[in-house]
Amino acid sequence: MLLKGVSTMGFSPKLIVADAALVISIGLAFFIQKSSFPDDVKIGLVILAGICLLVSVIINLVSANQNRRERKNQQK
Repeated sequence: MLLKGVSTMGFSPKLIVADAALVISIGLAFFIQKSSFPDDVKIGLVILAGICLLVSVIINLVSANQNRRERKNQQK
């Protein structure tokens, strides 16, 4: 039961995936800096890290918009 004015912190699977993708992209960034791979491999890893970061940002934006809509609908 939700009380009016009380915000709850939810741990949905979507947000867990977004956080995992963010951690993976940060980990890849540190790995790329420390590695001595050829440039081709580094470019591929940078692309992979960028994709993980993009997935994280998109999931968080969708979740924020969804929460905003739900709050608007509750106020009506």
